[in-house]
Amino acid sequence: MAQEFEPACRRMEWLDPFYKAVWEKAFADAIPISGTFELTPRCNFDCQMCYVHLKPHQIPLHGRELTAKEWLRIAGEAKEAGTTWLCITGGEPLMHPEFETIYRELAQMGFFITLQTNASLIRGTYADLLAQYPPRGVKITLYGSNDEVYGEVCQVEKGFTRVDEGIRTLLEMKIPVQLVSTVIRQNEDDVKKMAFYAYLHKLPWAATGGIKKSVRGAESEVDSLRVQEKLEESKRQEIRWHLKKAPLDITRKPCTYCRDYRLGYWVTWDGAMKFCGFMKAPDIPVRDMSFQNAWDQLIRFEEQLEWPKACKTCKVSKACFKCAATLETECGSLNQVTEEFCNRVKKYFDEEKGEWKI
Repeated sequence: MAQEFEPACRRMEWLDPFYKAVWEKAFADAIPISGTFELTPRCNFDCQMCYVHLKPHQIPLHGRELTAKEWLRIAGEAKEAGTTWLCITGGEPLMHPEFETIYRELAQMGFFITLQTNASLIRGTYADLLAQYPPRGVKITLYGSNDEVYGEVCQVEKGFTRVDEGIRTLLEMKIPVQLVSTVIRQNEDDVKKMAFYAYLHKLPWAATGGIKKSVRGAESEVDSLRVQEKLEESKRQEIRWHLKKAPLDITRKPCTYCRDYRLGYWVTWDGAMKFCGFMKAPDIPVRDMSFQNAWDQLIRFEEQLEWPKACKTCKVSKACFKCAATLETECGSLNQVTEEFCNRVKKYFDEEKGEWKI
């Protein structure tokens, strides 16, 4: 299949040249080389901006957690289909009732595993498990530099103390750690201290304020949490960049801007294969069908998805960067764009029109 744009995998500078060639081949042949298993919506933290966390009594209202047997059946078929890189996430994945069994078996299958966790439970049995089967890396959500900030963001006591203990345990085991932070109003004044914590431990760190609304049942309250002033300035800079340096092509399909296009997938805690964990659609029940069948349906979804008609004729389409998840979480549907969303972007565009001399 000839492609008329540069795939995102071609810009993955962190990949070894050999593996980069593997990803290129996967893209060309639509091989599901990269997957995410979202084991559970359970979490011992209660972050207000989380898009997936459900309390135990809420889980039956939205679905049923897959058992270890079901996860391992999907994993075996995924490996046969070509999956090599696998991210294990949640919620807090360590809270799946059968996490030890799932993780041990996945590790023995030979996947390159990245574990995404809040790190607060990495001690005792879990530390021993990770020592026996070290993941390729652990991505840890860091929400503050002290227990007080964690209390504000995650609604827990001694949150930072427990996370710090988990990070130190992983570092003692020589397991690579990456820190990521979501910046909201409750921790924006602590960002420099979080950055210093990462620097002190010589760990890669990335921060984002781009939180998305939940469309999958979680009770997130992102409108009151967003650091709106910084997001607005960031959006203006983004528009400026695309107009001056890299105009967007509205004829490209929505999924083509994502790294996972044609080579990645997400399986939710209740057994649905999706293009993106932020999205409600598509809802392909891989729990009830073969992995290959579900993957084929996902590829068809990616190829058939189109931008809303209003976007195709909009005067700012070349500068309005958005993805399929943006439409679903901000506008309520993959097939529509709201007047509120459009007017906000047009406002930023018009404010800088003279500077850009359009």
